[in-house]
Amino acid sequence: MTLTMESGGTISVESSYPDLLRMGHRFETSIGQRLVVDGFYGAMDFAFGGDGWFYALNRYHSTSGTRFPRVRFAVCNIDDEFPRNIEPLIDGKLQVRGSERYGSPVFCDSDLQGSLFFTDERANKVVTMTTDSGDVTAAWGETGDGHGELNAPSGISYLKDDTLWVVSSRSARVQQFTRSGENIRGFGSVGNAPGQLDHPWGVDVDPIDGSVVVADWRNDRVQRFSPEGELMQVLDELGRDAGRLNRPSDVAVDAHGDLYVCDRGNDRLVQFNRAGLFIEAMRGDAVMTERGADKLMANPDMLRWRDNIVDLGREKLFWKPTAVKVDDEFRVHVIDSGRFRMQIYRKTFRELGDDQIDPPETYADPKIN
Repeated sequence: MTLTMESGGTISVESSYPDLLRMGHRFETSIGQRLVVDGFYGAMDFAFGGDGWFYALNRYHSTSGTRFPRVRFAVCNIDDEFPRNIEPLIDGKLQVRGSERYGSPVFCDSDLQGSLFFTDERANKVVTMTTDSGDVTAAWGETGDGHGELNAPSGISYLKDDTLWVVSSRSARVQQFTRSGENIRGFGSVGNAPGQLDHPWGVDVDPIDGSVVVADWRNDRVQRFSPEGELMQVLDELGRDAGRLNRPSDVAVDAHGDLYVCDRGNDRLVQFNRAGLFIEAMRGDAVMTERGADKLMANPDMLRWRDNIVDLGREKLFWKPTAVKVDDEFRVHVIDSGRFRMQIYRKTFRELGDDQIDPPETYADPKIN
């Protein structure tokens, strides 16, 4: 299998990407509920901690009162346990409610070694904080639209070589930095032509070939680039059917090269294969958590109100999903922002040997070779 770049060159993926018998996705669980302390409220993204915990970034924007933090990471796990929250500490002190230095986080990631990174779209910074105490250990970024500068940074992806890919949304640039903020390279310009971007959001890096995949939000498409910025692939059909996208917010690439897109405008998660062919759309399968049931059991009025709901089936569906990540066990985690929870699926498949499937040239496809 090969992918054709806009320049006419090709990239072979035969030896790196396994052939699969894709068997669908099994819904595993949902976690979280609408709580400003030990739940999700304004959930934007999350990061794997490498220790079995998730660090869910919440951005609480209500201006009424000063009781609750506007920015917090809810520490939680797949068993729906929420033991604590982490708030950014600057010089050992909590940010003042309503006048935070870093009060507008968008996306986050982790180095799996005790550090969290998040982008702040108003401060135009990438912020590093510890997962144990919340101490801010670094914050970098120069405001602007030029090389190495940030203007409303959004998506962020940490790599094992200790670098970060960061999306600068308003300037339509995607740039690679060291963790200390030294610019390595970047690409992107504003527009809707192939290879241009308009308010891009999420970003991920293909773990096999290192290509950079970007959710091109306002252009209703996803684009794949080489690390040097050469356009490799465009998924760009606006609409509601099959693989057409409407305001995609985030992307994730798994170890097979399969691409997952938070199709926020269509309230769904979409899967494409490495060649860009539509595979499946998931619209949500959540069930009520035990903690959610406990909350209802303690409130007779809420139980009666729920008993009068006409269509409970809508509760399981995604509503404005914002972020997606895939773990090493091929569990697909989706921040279901509109419903204050995370839905988790498991990809089921069988990897195929060369003697189990016909060669790709047997069934030629215009997007392949």
